[in-house]
Amino acid sequence: MTWLGAALLLAGCYPLRDTTRPPATKVLPAPTAATRLVIVLPGIRDNLDSLEASGIGGAIQGAWRDADVELVELTMGFYKDGKAVPDVHALVEAARGKGYRQVWLAGASLGGMGALLYDTAHPGVVDGLVLFSPYLGDDTTLDAIRRAGGVAAWQAPAAAVPGPANWQAQMWRRVQAWAAQPGGDPRAWLAYGAGDKFAPNMPLLLPAIPPGHVVTGPGEHAWTTWTPLAKQVFTRAK
Repeated sequence: MTWLGAALLLAGCYPLRDTTRPPATKVLPAPTAATRLVIVLPGIRDNLDSLEASGIGGAIQGAWRDADVELVELTMGFYKDGKAVPDVHALVEAARGKGYRQVWLAGASLGGMGALLYDTAHPGVVDGLVLFSPYLGDDTTLDAIRRAGGVAAWQAPAAAVPGPANWQAQMWRRVQAWAAQPGGDPRAWLAYGAGDKFAPNMPLLLPAIPPGHVVTGPGEHAWTTWTPLAKQVFTRAK
């Protein structure tokens, strides 16, 4: 499946942006002296205004008063054009250059997929990843993992640069590497609502994520669910 195919599964339409330039960003300054940065990747219908209106910045900073929050308008076109991961990496590298002691990625739905793809291309570079009901691929890929008995037993392909033809398999190859660590990758967190349309797929991730790093609650596939869960995640992650 292509990036465009993923988009059509996620939503009937999405914001269009000029991908020849880096995505627009907005930094919400920390209430106290900043020592950490959380980069937030949007869902498919989000722009900077909707990200800010979601309250995700306040939820993070309510738990981490020393965290700057950088909202990123990383729309579907950046994924389709192969720009998403390089543009996120540029933000991470810029953050390292500013001296933050930690850099985290948080992403919802499409953005959760983006965070996973970033860690696929740049393993272990960020200090934490928070996935809010991430898009995990199409039914063909997910059913193959289920038939294998889960991600640990699934036959992963050889390592390759993720692209339009192989991104799902490479992303799950990285998840398998998380799952190979005792108890899962300690950097990884997962949050989703019980009524979320992607909730049936979330158990496939559980071997890769420490049990105490999975946060659930009522709600559907929306920021009205993810924002309250974010406060729980970042409170626990202190």
